[in-house]
Amino acid sequence: MRQALPLSLPSSERALALAALGVLASCATLPSEGDEGSLPNAHAGPFREIAGEELGNARTAPHVMEDDERSVRDASVVDLDGDPSTLAAAGFFAATLHPEDAAPDPLAPPNAIVRYDAADGRSFERSSATVLAPELPWEGGTVAAPSALLVRDEIWLYYAAAGGIGLARSADGLAFAREPAPVLTPGADGDGWERGAVPRSPGVVRLPDGSLRMFYEVAGEAGASSLGEARSDDGLVWERIGGGPVLAPASVVGAGAPEGAGAPEGEGEPFDSAAVSDPAPALAVSATGRPLLRVYYAGRDSAGRSAIGLAARLGYDGPLQRAVAPVFGASSALSPRAPSAAIYPGFSLLFVTQAAGARDGQGYPVVAAGVAPADAALPPPTR
Repeated sequence: MRQALPLSLPSSERALALAALGVLASCATLPSEGDEGSLPNAHAGPFREIAGEELGNARTAPHVMEDDERSVRDASVVDLDGDPSTLAAAGFFAATLHPEDAAPDPLAPPNAIVRYDAADGRSFERSSATVLAPELPWEGGTVAAPSALLVRDEIWLYYAAAGGIGLARSADGLAFAREPAPVLTPGADGDGWERGAVPRSPGVVRLPDGSLRMFYEVAGEAGASSLGEARSDDGLVWERIGGGPVLAPASVVGAGAPEGAGAPEGEGEPFDSAAVSDPAPALAVSATGRPLLRVYYAGRDSAGRSAIGLAARLGYDGPLQRAVAPVFGASSALSPRAPSAAIYPGFSLLFVTQAAGARDGQGYPVVAAGVAPADAALPPPTR
């Protein structure tokens, strides 16, 4: 994950800053970064769909990735050199590789993680490399939900499999060596809030002190998934944080849920009332130099509609405070999920997985891109 550009926050104490997020959340639009009392700023969202003239490599906006044969989805975009002023990026995607004589099945679980490069950060090449496939018994024939990040001179790739969350590391981003066992498995206490569920959909970020934070999805009853959090000094041994979800469905409060986990008061059903999933963390720094951590996620309501939400905290510890209004997909019928944020000077990109179309027969997954702020002028695309 890339470092995020600054958010605008008041210079007052933490409580006032967190309260400001709740006030902002009730608004349909986000204030500009020039307002010191704003949270978040225009670079955090909302996102507009990317336009055709902003994409190259014969990609059709807003789709930066479309492959109806391999169901390529769930992007994780990582800076190749760690310098946000350069655009070159690698995208790691989950995919389903079928035998040559088999018809594509968009519902089949992913069995590969593939890499596509983009010289301009969004127009992915047409050729790809398969960098990971299931090999170990604990993976259960599936590797999915990649979360890639640059750690010193290596690319670390966290992924979800049948037995938990795994880690593979590479010096070149192509040849990966995986750990023989998952680095995060179901909790030992089956009576805890996770109730023995297999952690999935990791989102990992590296903090300035070199430690790592992982946000992950935990399945609940009737599909009411929540988000957990863990910390690690070396990326291999992880310690869960807290006695409850760090972010729960907006209608769920209690049972160890931290402050801010439930729905703020307001009219109508929250967009994330039924489930929260697919966390994608990113670091930020306020206009006054204070560290923040924000987490993009997929929210789903009781009618099955989904959109991309944003939660944030001042500093690296403590409760997440959510914005009520989605940052992408508020009026979409294509069920956006699995966000990945890429931050550049002057603009941010958000990659999401969604259905190719609302009509029958167009439900295979594609990856679409959004841009913030809405009036951002992107550098010319790769042609």
